[in-house]
Amino acid sequence: MRGFPQIQIILSVVLIFMMGLVWGLPVAPALYVFDWLTSFGPGDRSWPDLFLTGFAASIAVITWGLLLLVLSGSLQFIIRLRFEGRIIAPLSSTTTIRWAICGLLHRSTQPFLVHVVPSFFANAYYRLGGCKIGKNVNINSVKINDPSLVELGDNVVVGGGATMNGHLVEKGNIVLERITVGKNSTVGANTMVGPGAKIGENCVLGNRAVLPKRKSIPDGEIWGGIPARPIVYSNSETSKE
Repeated sequence: MRGFPQIQIILSVVLIFMMGLVWGLPVAPALYVFDWLTSFGPGDRSWPDLFLTGFAASIAVITWGLLLLVLSGSLQFIIRLRFEGRIIAPLSSTTTIRWAICGLLHRSTQPFLVHVVPSFFANAYYRLGGCKIGKNVNINSVKINDPSLVELGDNVVVGGGATMNGHLVEKGNIVLERITVGKNSTVGANTMVGPGAKIGENCVLGNRAVLPKRKSIPDGEIWGGIPARPIVYSNSETSKE
């Protein structure tokens, strides 16, 4: 793309203002909720009035955070890339711009999202962002960095601090590829899962393990380490070193 460095500079400025809007717009309804709740108080700075003010402030903060998740997730739903398989695009392309905007929108939620994982609200946000989530899924991480490139089957558990990146940069190109986790599997705390990785059904990826790009874990196996390798195979209960 011709003139991409100049476009990048302009977009950087625009995105700073966009971040301000994403954080700022939910403030309006939050302030409305605060004013409405405090209107029931005597307004005399007495202890009951101060407690009511504190309660109203807490509800306003929750309102702001939940609306932040809705706004960010909705924008990601609109902007995100929709494709099957793998995308390889130049860094100076509209594909990269759309991916980068979605990443920025996701990061904007993290100050609040960290306080609501795992919960229905976190799952609803990730679904809005394009993540395919089955039944009874527990996501205890704010680092599913490419929600639209992640698919989690029924009864999956994603541990705290687990990082799932559906992207990487290779030879001057952005590469985007889906991560899939089969049903009844566990992704341990502080793990890292690369783009194109596939975790089968009834699997465990141990804490702090690193599953490289396009690596697959067969059904029923337990993997761990850096890089991740089998600890228990699907047809054996003994470890293989």
